[in-house]
Amino acid sequence: MAEFRLMPPMSKRLRNSLMSILVCAGLMVAYYYYTTQSQGLADDTHITYEMRGHFRLDVDGAGNVRLQADKVYTYKISTFAVRRILRVFHRARFFERNVTAYGAVNASCALTLVENHQKTSIRHECETQSPELTKPIEALDQMTRFRRVLQGDKSVMRNYAITHDTH
Repeated sequence: MAEFRLMPPMSKRLRNSLMSILVCAGLMVAYYYYTTQSQGLADDTHITYEMRGHFRLDVDGAGNVRLQADKVYTYKISTFAVRRILRVFHRARFFERNVTAYGAVNASCALTLVENHQKTSIRHECETQSPELTKPIEALDQMTRFRRVLQGDKSVMRNYAITHDTH
């Protein structure tokens, strides 16, 4: 009876090299997950997006969301969602931005990030098309669904277990 093999015979050296590569790849993946998932967010992590006269959205590092409009909505998102939002802010190099380059001090929108004892707040016109502002705002909307909450979307209200009070 013939012996069935999935792979052709190989030398010990080749087999050991392949095993070493697999072990190294596994260690790199484990290190990545350990460093990105096990580290907590800074205690002072806080994101605010405000459209003066319409609403104010606050998200802290624990994922607590407070959306103040005609009502005050409170709910929670995962820390993974907060990390995704922060990653977009970091890619946009938010802390390195010239805050005076986006319009007058009296602009109607403000985007603020506080993290690791750093704070940057950029006042801008709400219709801005600047990607370093629109991408973080889109990430906020994607993770918190604040625009759909403001529209009264019942499925989002149910899925996020949103409570609201009149203020």
